[in-house]
Amino acid sequence: MRILKISWALFILLNIYDVIISAIYWLKVGTTFEENFFIWYYYYYEWNIPFTLALLMLISVKLLFFTGVYWYTRLFDLFKVGKYKWLSLLPFVVLSILIDTQNTFILLSTF
Repeated sequence: MRILKISWALFILLNIYDVIISAIYWLKVGTTFEENFFIWYYYYYEWNIPFTLALLMLISVKLLFFTGVYWYTRLFDLFKVGKYKWLSLLPFVVLSILIDTQNTFILLSTF
C-alpha cells in the first residue's frame, strides 16, 4: 500500500511539474510545446491563444488523464489483483518522467 501511495504522489507531482514548466515556457516564448489537439486546433483557426485559455486547457487535459489512470488502476481491484495495483501506475510514471525531462531540456535550451 505504501508503494501505491508513493507512485500516486510521484505521478501527480510530475504532472503538476509539467503544467508549471509549460506555463513558464509560454510566458517566456509565447507559445506552448504541448502535444494537445485542442490547443493546436485553436491555433489553426485563431492564430493566437490567450495564456489563461491555454493553461485551462492543459489543466483540464491533465484532470481527464488523472481520471483515466484512476479508473484503469481500479481494474486491478476488479480482477482481484489489488496487491499489484502499483504496477499499473508504473508505465504512467515512467512516461511522465520522460515527458518532463524532454520539456525541461526544451525550456533550458530557450535561455
